Amino acid sequence: MFISGPVPASFEREVTASPAEFERDLRKAWPGHVERVDHVFRLRDGELRLDVAVQAVGVRRLGLFELPRLAVSYRFEGGDESARRRVLTVLDRAMQRGGG
Repeated sequence: MFISGPVPASFEREVTASPAEFERDLRKAWPGHVERVDHVFRLRDGELRLDVAVQAVGVRRLGLFELPRLAVSYRFEGGDESARRRVLTVLDRAMQRGGG
């Protein structure tokens, strides 16, 4: 999350989720506003458009525990920084995992 600075128009992240988990959480965050074309998800919110490309990049192993990894590319078009921040905040909350 971009706590101390502006949300850029494009950036990349590595996340621990399967493609199906990522899609489920994305659709949960923005029901009815997500389209999918191959490995790219498109979210529209007013004038703002966000394209999210995902690619599986293996697993992260912690002892016997394995977590699937995705390389995720975010690209915003339209809207301003505050609109990007609002959308990203909703997405990040929807994709949080429980932990200890």
